[in-house]
Amino acid sequence: MYAPRKKILWFAITTRIVILKLQVIFNVLIPDHHADAFKRPLDPTEKVALCDQIVNFLFNGFTRWDGEYFLHIARYGYTYENTLAFYPLYPAMIRIVAVILTKALPLFNMQSSMIIAAILINFVCFVKSAIIFYDLTECIFQNTTMAYKAAILYCINPASIFFSALYSESMFAYLTFYIMLGSIKCMPNIYFPLALSILTRSNGIVNIGFPIYFELHNLCKSERIEKYRRKHNVLSISWQILKLMKLKNYITILSTIIISLSPFILLQIYNYMKFCISTFDKSSLPAHVLQYAVENNLILAGKTDSIWCNASVPLAYSYVQKTYWNVGFLRYYQFKQIPNFVLALPILYITLQCIKEFISEYRDELHLLGFFNSKAKRESIIKVKKYPLSMFVFVVHGLFLIMFCLFFVHIQVSTRLLASATPLIYWYCALTMSHKCINHIDLQYESSENICSKWKVFFLSQEQYTLQDKFILFYFIGYTIVGCFMFSNFLPWT
Repeated sequence: MYAPRKKILWFAITTRIVILKLQVIFNVLIPDHHADAFKRPLDPTEKVALCDQIVNFLFNGFTRWDGEYFLHIARYGYTYENTLAFYPLYPAMIRIVAVILTKALPLFNMQSSMIIAAILINFVCFVKSAIIFYDLTECIFQNTTMAYKAAILYCINPASIFFSALYSESMFAYLTFYIMLGSIKCMPNIYFPLALSILTRSNGIVNIGFPIYFELHNLCKSERIEKYRRKHNVLSISWQILKLMKLKNYITILSTIIISLSPFILLQIYNYMKFCISTFDKSSLPAHVLQYAVENNLILAGKTDSIWCNASVPLAYSYVQKTYWNVGFLRYYQFKQIPNFVLALPILYITLQCIKEFISEYRDELHLLGFFNSKAKRESIIKVKKYPLSMFVFVVHGLFLIMFCLFFVHIQVSTRLLASATPLIYWYCALTMSHKCINHIDLQYESSENICSKWKVFFLSQEQYTLQDKFILFYFIGYTIVGCFMFSNFLPWT
């Protein structure tokens, strides 16, 4: 018999093993597509033993697309200008773990050690993120069954391949859910995981809003500003909260912002010094890395002044995204991209539907910023609501990410961006699915048969499925399987 958290642990492990097997099968059976994409330059002098060939056979399908960049950065650093689009924490961790592995397992070469290190990091981060997500959902909804269902759905999310492949999604999801839960519980050193999330992905910056919001939320609870319920606009409420803030609150918020952003600022300084000030030294890079730059017309660090170096605020990230990937406001709105819009439509619809339902339920309380409930006109009118009011900040966060996806990024990226950054999709689908267990109250999150299994869960043994159940499972499982097939063979996916 397994408690819900332990059940989530084992199911998360099971799904990672399934993803690995699917990737191996598809990679072996289907020839790779010759994509016009970056492929890391390999060291021709590096010995490849039988153990390295086995690693390549088992995990090569995980190294596609951005995985090539992460492996290159982990080994050689930021050698080319286009590598600046990828944040350093994940490749740095790959490098550190790989160095340890080469000492512990000298059978593998450095390239194989890095691939194994990346797989291990993603495995650990994903399992921990599933458990943290369960705790977060239980904290918000105060319901074990709801938390369990949402966490199970997270384990089979439609971007599952990216949580196992050499991408930073698993690490970012773990840090993001940890920040969300830590902010609710007012953890004192929340700025540390915040800084790490910002060094993992660019959208980690918006996570700063969570500790700030819950700091103000707790201030409202402690001050009991019931009289301000009568204020009917956001500005009035905000002004009253600012007047109630003490020096301690200002120091806490400012220190969180400054400490969290410090590593990001240092990263920008490092990029500027490396590409705009330092002189180019050919001896500092291996010959095959230099040759790859010549063959593909890539800008090397310190070789020439890049255009972004002369900007008033020299930020490499936005320039690289715009120049190399055509990322920018409405740049992706082209007829030829319609299939990619269709690909992203399900997750955009689900997230927007969740936001719409929440706003509909709390339209009379929105001006209160989710800090407290508005009093009903008549105490006899008590309506059971689908969503808790404490979801307010998550809805605002999700809405911001939706707008960012719709107007600025390659639209198909929405699936993995939202799946790793916001819990709304899982909460909405968990509430929508019809699964209900009528066993003893302690076992209500699963059937008595499933609760004794490490991998068997409700949607695998459900006798009847509603149409909504079928759509959700078709989307989650379908995208997982198709994603493994497409990604492992260098075919374009989300």
